[in-house]
Amino acid sequence: MPRSGWLALALAAGLAAGCSAVDDWSGLGRKPSSAPPPALDDGTVVAAYLVTLERLGRGGAAEQAEILESSRSAYLADPSTRHRLRYAFVLAVPGHAGADAAGARTLLGEALAVPETLLASERALAELMVRDLDARLALAQENATLRADTSTGERDRIASLNRRLQQETAEKERLRRELEEARAKLDAIAALEGGSAARQP
Repeated sequence: MPRSGWLALALAAGLAAGCSAVDDWSGLGRKPSSAPPPALDDGTVVAAYLVTLERLGRGGAAEQAEILESSRSAYLADPSTRHRLRYAFVLAVPGHAGADAAGARTLLGEALAVPETLLASERALAELMVRDLDARLALAQENATLRADTSTGERDRIASLNRRLQQETAEKERLRRELEEARAKLDAIAALEGGSAARQP
């Protein structure tokens, strides 16, 4: 483009900016003080959550601790929907020191209680995670109940075995005493019979 063309373009841009400024001075083009928040793309938001979860699943203990602490700090500083969901998803992933299925379930329940604050993909991912957490928590509860029942049954079985052992020990002791008494009587009888035989002519 010739230099004169660039100058004409710059002049047109300057005039447009000047008109905009004049509109602002007059109040005709004044915008609201708070700009609307930028539109969020569902795919981008969910992809960010998934990247965090992938890092958490593949990372070592130090990286896992860092991800947990950063998501926790962000949530405590600003408990917005995005921070709440990210922290809940991190807590929901099993296999790291900070995993907390019950805590994750609580946070997701709070987020889903106000669905208007969630994007459609966020709500779908949160609902999917809730179903998984509910199944895991139910299984954990069932296992705990089985362990408790097994422990109670095992304690009862051991107590029963101990009672039987005590009864058998007492019975053996009684039989031992009776045997000793019988031997003593036999010895006494033998001694008497021996003495009688010796006195006969």
